[in-house]
Amino acid sequence: MRLAIIALVAAQVWLQCQPELPRPLPWLLLAITALPLVRLPYRPLRQLGAMLFAIGIGLGSTSWRAAERLADRLDGALEQQTVQLTGQVASLPQPSRFGPRFRFRVEAGPAGVPSHILLADYQHPPSDWQPGQRWRLDVRLKRPHGNANPGGSDYEAWLLAEGIGATGTVQRSQRQLIDAFVYSPRNMLNAARQAIAKRIRQELSTPVTRDAAQATIATQTAHPFAEVIVALAIGEQTGISTGQWQLFRNTGITHLASISGLHITMIASLFAAMVSSIWRRSIRLSNRLPARHAALLAGVVAAFAYTLLAGFQVPSQRTFFMLAISALALYSSRSLPVSLIWLLALGATVLLDPWAVLSPGFWLSYLTVGAMLWALAGRGRLPEGWRTSLQSWGASQWAATLGSAPLLLLLFQQLPLVSPLANAIAIPLISMLTTPLCLLGLLDPSGTLLRLSEWSMQLCMFLLAPLAGKQLLWQQAAPPAWALLPALLGVAIWLLPRGVPGKLGATALFLPMALPLLPTIAPGNFTATVWDVGQGLSVLVRSSQHNLLFDAGPEGGGGRLLPGSLRAAGVAQLDVLVLSHNDGDHIDGAHAVLANLDVDRIAGVAPRAARADELPFAARPVQPCLQGQHWQWDGVSCTFLRPPADMPARASDNAKGCVLLVRGSGGALLIPADIGQNEEAELLASQPDIMADVLVMPHHGSNGSSSARFIEAVHPRLAIATNGYRNPFRHPRPEVLARYAQAGSQVWRSDRDGAIVLAMDAKGWQASRWRQVHRRYWHADIAGSLPAENP
Repeated sequence: MRLAIIALVAAQVWLQCQPELPRPLPWLLLAITALPLVRLPYRPLRQLGAMLFAIGIGLGSTSWRAAERLADRLDGALEQQTVQLTGQVASLPQPSRFGPRFRFRVEAGPAGVPSHILLADYQHPPSDWQPGQRWRLDVRLKRPHGNANPGGSDYEAWLLAEGIGATGTVQRSQRQLIDAFVYSPRNMLNAARQAIAKRIRQELSTPVTRDAAQATIATQTAHPFAEVIVALAIGEQTGISTGQWQLFRNTGITHLASISGLHITMIASLFAAMVSSIWRRSIRLSNRLPARHAALLAGVVAAFAYTLLAGFQVPSQRTFFMLAISALALYSSRSLPVSLIWLLALGATVLLDPWAVLSPGFWLSYLTVGAMLWALAGRGRLPEGWRTSLQSWGASQWAATLGSAPLLLLLFQQLPLVSPLANAIAIPLISMLTTPLCLLGLLDPSGTLLRLSEWSMQLCMFLLAPLAGKQLLWQQAAPPAWALLPALLGVAIWLLPRGVPGKLGATALFLPMALPLLPTIAPGNFTATVWDVGQGLSVLVRSSQHNLLFDAGPEGGGGRLLPGSLRAAGVAQLDVLVLSHNDGDHIDGAHAVLANLDVDRIAGVAPRAARADELPFAARPVQPCLQGQHWQWDGVSCTFLRPPADMPARASDNAKGCVLLVRGSGGALLIPADIGQNEEAELLASQPDIMADVLVMPHHGSNGSSSARFIEAVHPRLAIATNGYRNPFRHPRPEVLARYAQAGSQVWRSDRDGAIVLAMDAKGWQASRWRQVHRRYWHADIAGSLPAENP
């Protein structure tokens, strides 16, 4: 049984790494063929048969389900077309800066529209979206698409896992509410979750003024952790601010900002005790069903109800499955090892949702609990007493910290060194005070308990704030995926009982994870990564000892992905951050970069002011980039070719943009920001020998840039368009692509190819496309949804 479950999980991991979706029939035939082996008396053959059966059933069923989901995607002919749909709001609206997002279950619409879509409402003020409503809407849809970068998350994988076949926006033209509420179990559950969230927000608001802006500020000041209380109650985390998430990550208590296993166990135990107490008082009930069995059933039902209320996320699934399996064993008077219960819960999660293996929460939840069970299993039966309880609690916390460390380094490339201390403070406060007050507060009409719950969260965060500094974080480059296995083996050895030999030697198993080997860059060579930040620009240039970032993309693109992607690349410090000109798609991500990395110098324009919910950064002087500025790093020359010192003040921001030429022993890279054809002509007049091997297209490939004369002079062998998928500007424009094709330049584009990685060395230059190198089966139809230019 154990080997079969492990084989099932390993097979699902293998499947989710494939560039093409396997056919289900061969794997189902494998499962059928393996069935006779399961019945053989020879144990090794039975185990082999069970493993092959689990692999065949898992891969066959997942391939079948994945093929159905891929078929239920938007027809490419309907992209960017306004279509009228009738359907239901199928989720809680999720707030964002630009407007609420919600899932929509399509009931009627044109052929080619998927059954489930994700919509955003950018109208101000937005409509009053509520779960269970039936609407008739005009929407504009796109196929599932996300940024593809080294060290970045895969949005398309998340959409596939959620069964969402398109994303889009609600148009103003048609918004007709047909039914205020459509009764169904799912809608009633979502409505209950929405009502709880609304109640908490109302109780923790402070409407002391009629001015909306002042009321918002007052609410954030008086109850800054109101959204955290919502997350603890129903698992809805979208309202938690960026600064709060940063605090949680830096102290290692992110797992406490959601419904954890302890919360579900608490609810199950409470209901089980209540039912047991009532049941024992009735002879009639006890004769029909023993009180112990009734208590077990009540606990499982309560845990299931609360798990549903929490959104059925992976951590709550894990707890529910383990409780249900344990209760079933006790109900049938069987004794199951804890390790088998853990594995059965793991297998149930993967069978229910095979895409769970793509979620960091899945691995953190199961492997952290597995490490705790492994550590406590070898301690035997200990004498009772407060000292023993304290020792057991300390051992479990040590196991959780050590067990999660390899995963945190692999998935996020950072490890809070203060995590044991922070959890020692936060776990008792949040689990024993904040959460019980939150749950009891839902029954308190006065709202006092909810306010006490939020106040206790404030107290906890006040105590943890001194531990949240970047200097207390271990940060490193992304280790190779294979390093996880030896690191987990080292964890298992370290968690063995005291006195077991080999622990010192097991430390070496952590070295590939904690000290990853990075490729070296020889003097005179450089690498460049043109990030996929959507409709925007961000380029990282690295020599052997220095790092330069040209622009930081938009807030929702570069600001979201650059801190993690730069950390994964091993970049902890920037020598120069160039902010080319005052356009949001080039510089709005700079705040996140400055908040997470050390930056020696900023050139160009000043970064925009930080949002109120983001961590502040120290103001620093900004040096303008001027034509002729030149410096050399490790044999690599960097030169600003624009703007000239006598640039007219009335010139547009695009015309004032910085233009950077990077030249090494293997070639040159030209980054001209958003200059237009007039600026291109001026540039050619001052720099007639401006040839470059690789060119980042001016202004994302707009028709007002990339003149034929400019392309002929630069003569790039590779031209890169940095643009958003199906952007409203239609960048890069077809006529511009035709000019590059006529000049013999190969064209790559970030929306189709993802991030583009360049290497310039003495042998010349090489380039790779992230989507091509790291292709997954759910990416297959994305590459074909755009016209191919010079493939």
